[in-house]
Amino acid sequence: MRHVMTRLTAWLTGIVLLLGLTTAAVAQQSTWEQIKDTGKVRFAVFSYAPYFVKDPATGEWGGALVEMARDVANELKVELELVEVGGWSELVLAISTGKVDFAAGMQATPVRATAIDFAGPIYWIEWVTVNNPNFDGKNWEDYNNPDVKVAVMTGSSDQLLLEKWAPKATQVQFKELSQIILAVSSGRADAFTTTVLSSMIAKEKNPGLGTFNTPKPRAALPGYFGIRSEMDPRFKNFLNWWAEWNNKLGHNERRMKEAMLQYSGISEIPETVSFTE
Repeated sequence: MRHVMTRLTAWLTGIVLLLGLTTAAVAQQSTWEQIKDTGKVRFAVFSYAPYFVKDPATGEWGGALVEMARDVANELKVELELVEVGGWSELVLAISTGKVDFAAGMQATPVRATAIDFAGPIYWIEWVTVNNPNFDGKNWEDYNNPDVKVAVMTGSSDQLLLEKWAPKATQVQFKELSQIILAVSSGRADAFTTTVLSSMIAKEKNPGLGTFNTPKPRAALPGYFGIRSEMDPRFKNFLNWWAEWNNKLGHNERRMKEAMLQYSGISEIPETVSFTE
């Protein structure tokens, strides 16, 4: 009887272990396997023109990065599911917890890379300057002077880029872009620096601002897809090759410029503006 009980216990233990391994295998299903099994890929969206724009009348999403995601799903031959999140600050958590399969427009910082992985780049975003009418700066060296006051958003990439390209400039820090625009247009600052998207929108809405410049040397950072960190490389490989193909053929730059004209109220894009490397 004791031998029977021993064998029965061993058999039950084996069943429990097998069930546990099966459950673990399901839980550890890779993003690629999940996409192929479900027939859909989930993408993070939130209101941020011209990247993500929701039509209030129809509920349909548009924008440069949404169009890129649609093409990814089309190439994968699966459905695109758009999942609304709270903004840029929620993307890392949404990816790492499996709420979405990928996000776009992210900068691959070392800190973020400890929590998620990246694929791309999918485009490059330039940092430019907008002067007040009484200042004639054109290149970074023109701003690299303690007598020149440059407005930036506190704790932003704008501030980091200014410290790299014009470290001697006097920083005038603000929390909001509207405060920066007011400071420059009123003469409290000589110029401001931010991304080409934000600066062009600001210039379009505030014609009293001075010249729009793309300073030399060119200051640009790449935007990436954010994805889950995992052993299976197939989804990352697919996105990497998708990004290279679409960048080399000019599709992503076209998508960015079309979305700027459609969703940002910009009437024209200067020839100096580029979304390539």
